[in-house]
Amino acid sequence: MPEPLPDRREFIAAAATGALVSSAAPADRKPVSGWGAAVMPQPFEKGAFRAVEPPAWVRDTVGVGYTLSVMSPAQRKEAAGWGVTLSEVGFVDPLYAYYDSKLLKRRSPHVPLDRVKKDIEEYQKLGVRILGVYPPTLQGEVWELHPDWRRVATDTDQVPEVDLKKFAHGGMLCPLGPYGDFFIDVLCEIATQFPAVSAFSFDGLHHAGGCYCKHCRANYTSDTGGPIPKRDMQSEAFRKYLHWADRRLEALVQRMQERLKALNPDIALVTWTTNAGRFGHLLDIPRNMPARLNLLFDAPDQEFWMDETNRGSSVVPAFGAAYVWAVTNHRTAFAEPYLMSRGNPYGKDSFPAHEVERRVLLALTHGAGPSLAVLQPERLKPAVKNSLAALTERKPWLTHNRPEPWAALLVSDNTRVFYGRSSGQVEERYLANVFGFFRAALEEHLPVTLINDWNLTPGDLAPYKVLVLPNAACLSDAQCAAVAQFVERGGGVVASLDTGLCDEFGTPRKTPALANVLGVTHQGIAVAGKGDDRLDENFARTLPPEYWAKRKGVWDFKRGADSPLLATERLDALIGAEFVTFKGPVVRTEPLPGSTVHATVRPKDSSKGEPLPAIVSRTAATGKAVYFAAGIDAAHYLSSYPYYRATLARALRWAAAAAPPVEVTAPMCVHATTVRQSRDGERLVVHLFNDVSTTAGHGHPAEEVPLREETIPIHDIEVTLRGYRVKQVRQEPGARVLPFKQRGEETTFAVPKLEIHTMAVVELG
Repeated sequence: MPEPLPDRREFIAAAATGALVSSAAPADRKPVSGWGAAVMPQPFEKGAFRAVEPPAWVRDTVGVGYTLSVMSPAQRKEAAGWGVTLSEVGFVDPLYAYYDSKLLKRRSPHVPLDRVKKDIEEYQKLGVRILGVYPPTLQGEVWELHPDWRRVATDTDQVPEVDLKKFAHGGMLCPLGPYGDFFIDVLCEIATQFPAVSAFSFDGLHHAGGCYCKHCRANYTSDTGGPIPKRDMQSEAFRKYLHWADRRLEALVQRMQERLKALNPDIALVTWTTNAGRFGHLLDIPRNMPARLNLLFDAPDQEFWMDETNRGSSVVPAFGAAYVWAVTNHRTAFAEPYLMSRGNPYGKDSFPAHEVERRVLLALTHGAGPSLAVLQPERLKPAVKNSLAALTERKPWLTHNRPEPWAALLVSDNTRVFYGRSSGQVEERYLANVFGFFRAALEEHLPVTLINDWNLTPGDLAPYKVLVLPNAACLSDAQCAAVAQFVERGGGVVASLDTGLCDEFGTPRKTPALANVLGVTHQGIAVAGKGDDRLDENFARTLPPEYWAKRKGVWDFKRGADSPLLATERLDALIGAEFVTFKGPVVRTEPLPGSTVHATVRPKDSSKGEPLPAIVSRTAATGKAVYFAAGIDAAHYLSSYPYYRATLARALRWAAAAAPPVEVTAPMCVHATTVRQSRDGERLVVHLFNDVSTTAGHGHPAEEVPLREETIPIHDIEVTLRGYRVKQVRQEPGARVLPFKQRGEETTFAVPKLEIHTMAVVELG
């Protein structure tokens, strides 16, 4: 029989430095250091939730490069010369420890005990920081010796068993109970023995949608008085339980940060994340981890996939890069563009060198610092080197940034999970609305910043002129109050479909929230070609699966003849005054007195069909609201007509309290984002990325993957700034000074040429 693992108390007492503290301290005790202001509370909160403050070195890091641990000394030296500043060193794998551990007794027969020490010394000579790797919920020794620490995936008292001869790693351990604290102890042991470790990274730090182990059962009953409900997203009780599991996981990482930073204030969690924008992870329902957990990482790193299953040739990869930055409250985030041509099976067959730089520069355009697997086939080696060189060239303008505010677009993690409810349906039910608005803003070059559930507070919303709520169904009373206050103070809001219909658990309200803000009362689903289908008692208690199935159809759309919102030359040219086709969801609404109906829909080709409000506006004494009862936002992603984009963009401009502070005039294939850098002065950095594909989308739509081999330069991109004192404008890299003109509050200049990526750096007075 293998020897039992040492008791945690024995390890703490025997620690060489004596600096370790008990991880059983309450989650709401005063943090050691490095914590920011309290973030909006969530259900089952036991104390103030605060985002971690990353160490200065994390905020300054550019050049995360993976795979050095499996490279030769010569290859490592080469990678460091290319610009790699942080890379991984393995300390534990799912089977063995690689160092002399008092907690994990099985040593790897494949890794000499002095290997870790030698790797660290080599990295230090190269100036590369050490990123310690630990598989957080897979450890064969622990699985075998502590059956009660195993994750139990279903509502059963049976402890899972595996054939350890075939699967020596065992199975998933539950991080929500005692194993979580043992995990922290191992990290502290590593940090104590190897003080050169700068950060830790984990692949799979999540609760996998919950656990029924005896510890989770006991803790849940202690906190709530009841048993863990069965796994069913239609069950309100299970949705509430998922919030509880999220809080347990957050508390684990809070304890982890406090323990580690007590040993070394500069140590960080620079780790893979499983809910921060990768399309496949957005389909994880129940969620594996709350998006808010990313605030407890010093810098999350996202797997940046662009194969066909991850919607590689759509707007989704750009959204993913923007979102991983957003879930950090726009501090520091990384994204690793995977250099594979297609998924299933994964491979680099025929991967163009040009595409490496494209993916890297797309990520940084939207705020994510690119990380990169350096070890690649020989034919891609020059492309990796060039991409890292491109990062080094741009480094002075890639850190200490925040988005320049105008429009805030809510990405609601609670809505995705508790309203979407199904991995196979969430894209159509909710994500399409978010992607559609993001796409419209991208194509119209409107400055839109992604925000999160916890950002719906008066303070966080104050810098913005307009708030976008794309089908934001699951909002708490506090969030709805913040939205109402935002409009009362002069802000604009643009919302669609079921916004405010449910509470934060996904349970429909008897009276949907925000009616007075949006100017409509929600009357249930509208079914194309059928009669009245209003809200009924069953719908008021839950959202049955058939709700979304019914809310589909093809409609005739018509704008009002004298609509001040839709009376534009672009819409005149695109749709005129006649009926045009709209494909998408519609909800039945009743406009409140004082609201204006700007467009209607009726069942397709049905002259006798009842016209229903499609777009409604409401103007208060200070702010404005536009409500889309027709889901034009979702339709713009799923089956777009050009008038969708023009309508969404017009709604944003009309509702906003002021014109965009930065506007770019360029073809729709150009991505334009603007950040403010506060470092050695104040400046704006306008990123321009050329997303043109010369294959023009000729492949099968469901199978298209971006494998670009060339680009077409774009010339004379115009930029207009409003309300800034401009000292100088340069095009970077290259330090090319650009002439500018000032007329009153406006400053204009032109960027003469864009190949793949460039920046207009505007020094402010």
